[in-house]
Amino acid sequence: MKRVCYKVFIKQLIIKDLLGKDSQRGISLTYAWLANQLGHFSLGFIPSIVLSSIFSTQKSPMYFSTAVILFWLVFEIINLTLPILIKTKKRSFKPEWNHLIFDTITDLLYFGLGSLVSAFILTQSNSIGYYVILLLFLLFFPFVYWYTLRIYQQYAFFPFQFRLSQWIGNIDEQEKEIILNYIKKTSYDEYNHLLIFGNVNEGKTNLGVAIANELALKKRACTYITATKLYSLLFKNIDNKDLLWNWVNCNFLVIDDINPDNLKHNTIITPTDFLRYVDKFTPIDSNNRNILKTKNIIWVLGSNEKTQKEQWFKVLETIGVAPKNIFSVNLSD
Repeated sequence: MKRVCYKVFIKQLIIKDLLGKDSQRGISLTYAWLANQLGHFSLGFIPSIVLSSIFSTQKSPMYFSTAVILFWLVFEIINLTLPILIKTKKRSFKPEWNHLIFDTITDLLYFGLGSLVSAFILTQSNSIGYYVILLLFLLFFPFVYWYTLRIYQQYAFFPFQFRLSQWIGNIDEQEKEIILNYIKKTSYDEYNHLLIFGNVNEGKTNLGVAIANELALKKRACTYITATKLYSLLFKNIDNKDLLWNWVNCNFLVIDDINPDNLKHNTIITPTDFLRYVDKFTPIDSNNRNILKTKNIIWVLGSNEKTQKEQWFKVLETIGVAPKNIFSVNLSD
């Protein structure tokens, strides 16, 4: 499996992002992040240079640059603390405050860089120039860190961006602990399988994507795939050279819509049907079984029938997953 090494980083940055996008090349997460930080730079640069130009006879450019920096500092502090001060809908999972604070600091550094660059342009002061160089130095690590994370998220092909703290639904404390422990596990020696049961509109897909997104933000190679797509790839896997990883060699796999509802009709995929697809309608396909067995998988299921739940556990055991590595949450309980 390829990782986001410096070669991948440089290729993504220069060839795929800095050369720009057009109607033929859609906006990517990495490009959006760069555009967002350029926006922060501009929101520091433009107000500072406009105020300095209008009131040039009253105060020095550095005065207005400092004022703009302080304004954005207060704004970001309010933006960060407002969710704590104002009670909104009760959320099941707490935000990753370390991430939020680091993200806010990164934004403030870009605001500050824009403001100081405007002051340097107007004054040509060496001391201000040194501050600009210092900020560029301080921004190196955040830039590499966040841009790399966006690559991990981008190549997971999530259908949408969703954090675990955004998820709202019915879940008990024991199941919350199961999910948090699943995310915290760092060992590659054991492969854990998480089954998410629930009815329509109970947030199964949102929860599955949110869990995988948290893992992607820990620099784990994740892949989102629908069951329908998986069924075709089980028979003929297509190796796309442009992908850093795929469903076969990723660390974590989200399989969505395995049986998307609990309606009683013939098209619903039962555990037995799923196993037949895995085995490609032969007695046993050891290759497909081994791929699924030696992988951390989040299974998004729709059935709440007790007998079918037990059958899904048996399917995983049949392909070789140890019972102690199978976990489940039920959003309908």
